[in-house]
Amino acid sequence: MEYRNIVCGVTGSAHAQKAALEAAVLAKRHNANLIYVYVVDATFLKGGTMLPPKDVETSLERIGRHILELAEQIALTQGVTPKKVLKRGTVLDALKEVVTEEKADLLVLGHEKRTFFEKAMFKGNVEDHVQELKQQTGVEVNVVR
Repeated sequence: MEYRNIVCGVTGSAHAQKAALEAAVLAKRHNANLIYVYVVDATFLKGGTMLPPKDVETSLERIGRHILELAEQIALTQGVTPKKVLKRGTVLDALKEVVTEEKADLLVLGHEKRTFFEKAMFKGNVEDHVQELKQQTGVEVNVVR
């Protein structure tokens, strides 16, 4: 299959870095556009916390910009200049939005082993949502291990 627009979710983990590299290699091979996306998901704050939600979101955005810069460096090693997108919201909804907005034909994600807290926060593992992402976006999803 030939790809034109590749979206890759990044988190800063080692698996996400592998996914960022795989997406860059594919983008170069297919002469495709590469879009890295980091999602600021602060929904865990709704359960009540002593931290001001706005301060936490601002900190998460700062971290997200840094992670996007690191992913960009990975892409540049392959001769690919990516677009970087920072979105607020739940991870699944934000990924679906970016896939639609960018008219992606491939979504690349890193396999993320989740802690109990992360499973509750993200409602499962990455693989638990692959079929849902495929069905709702019509795009191919590649999970990099």
